[in-house]
Amino acid sequence: MKYQSIYDNSPIFFQNFMATIYGYKVNKQRYGKDYYDHIKFLKDFETYSREQQQAYQFEEMMRLLRYAVNHSSFYRNLYKEINIENFKNVGDLRLLPVVTKEMLRQHISEIITIPIQDAIESNTGGTTGKSLTVYLTKEDNQKGMAVLDHFKSNHGFENIKMKRATFNGKHIVPPRQKIKKFWRYNAASKQMIYSSFHITEETIPYYIQSLNNYKPDSIDGFISSIYDIAHYVERHNIRLEFKPKVIFPTSETVTDEYRTLIEQVFCCKLRDQYASSEGAPFVAECKYGKLHYDISSGVIECVENSSEILVTSFTTYGTPLIRYQIGDSMVFEDNNTVCECGVQTPLIKSIQGRAVDFLYSSKGGKINLGNIANIFKNIPNAIIKSQIIQENLNCMVIKVVVDHNYKNKYSDILVDEVKHKFGEDMNVDIEIVDDIPREKSGKYKFIINKVTL
Repeated sequence: MKYQSIYDNSPIFFQNFMATIYGYKVNKQRYGKDYYDHIKFLKDFETYSREQQQAYQFEEMMRLLRYAVNHSSFYRNLYKEINIENFKNVGDLRLLPVVTKEMLRQHISEIITIPIQDAIESNTGGTTGKSLTVYLTKEDNQKGMAVLDHFKSNHGFENIKMKRATFNGKHIVPPRQKIKKFWRYNAASKQMIYSSFHITEETIPYYIQSLNNYKPDSIDGFISSIYDIAHYVERHNIRLEFKPKVIFPTSETVTDEYRTLIEQVFCCKLRDQYASSEGAPFVAECKYGKLHYDISSGVIECVENSSEILVTSFTTYGTPLIRYQIGDSMVFEDNNTVCECGVQTPLIKSIQGRAVDFLYSSKGGKINLGNIANIFKNIPNAIIKSQIIQENLNCMVIKVVVDHNYKNKYSDILVDEVKHKFGEDMNVDIEIVDDIPREKSGKYKFIINKVTL
């Protein structure tokens, strides 16, 4: 808090200096021998056959299990009736019990394997309403960063060497600031950090001007923030004075609507990836648009008769995650499908996001985020922002921020679209509002599901 107070009461040039000093500190943690060794390994791993990759995955799984039993009293007790040395393949992981987020939270002191004072903290904002802190070793941290940077490098962006614009949930703008400058510069990483909390119709032109001046090689961060900028550019027919190599969204589900508009406006590809603050195995999009499950970083299992996943991560030795119920969902491609890019890792058909990324039909069926977004596809370019709140199985509120082109009949179209997708007996209330605030994390919630079944 003392650091934040000094920051908030300093002039902007000194805030940039503080951001840079912090950047050097973080870089020192992230980039070392383990990082560079793992970067080299990942390049080699992409040339392995499927059998070689699977053999490596099993060896790493066993190494993690043995470590957890030897260093964590929680796992030692959890597995006391199971002899892990009898395991023959990755599929035997299903013989172990599932670890829930609440178990992790309640037993964190018994789970962690390293002194907290020596650990690197990683925090999740808690999309499900429950925040969580996990503790990483130096090797965990550097290997995780290597996986992310290797993915970016495959799409032509070299971290630290090239300029990036980041839209995240950092509180970089002091509450009492009057000047219209909603970004700070971390020179250590060639990173311009943009506040996600201050993006409005009034302020977006300032963001665009800053981006035009900075000319980033990549844009990363909350896709809802990037989409808000792109949507404004498209609606006002603004000419951008730069062309990034690639867009890397984080933290939020990528819908077809988001992808199409962002790629059109910024004239580059959006490349999706899945990871987590806790340290889940990595899934990354290749140049052919296919999602690859990186089995060198862990194991992802689908719960039986469900798309919900369990994760076992090879970069969480400080806080082992083994068969962890993370709350996300994925759909796998057929196991025999191989991508044109030549990398033999398994493919993911779709990343469906958090369990909260759906609403219910009036009969209790789940409607996923991609289908929900289509509610707005027949509305002309008149809605600036929207949010759907489902109060119960038969009641839904749609909040919309509109411009001068919005007509009353558009509300009727929205109601009709909802009834077609969610059921004729769904009660729909359209509310025209001045703004839809972001969450405390800086993320923007397109849907809010309040239904308890």
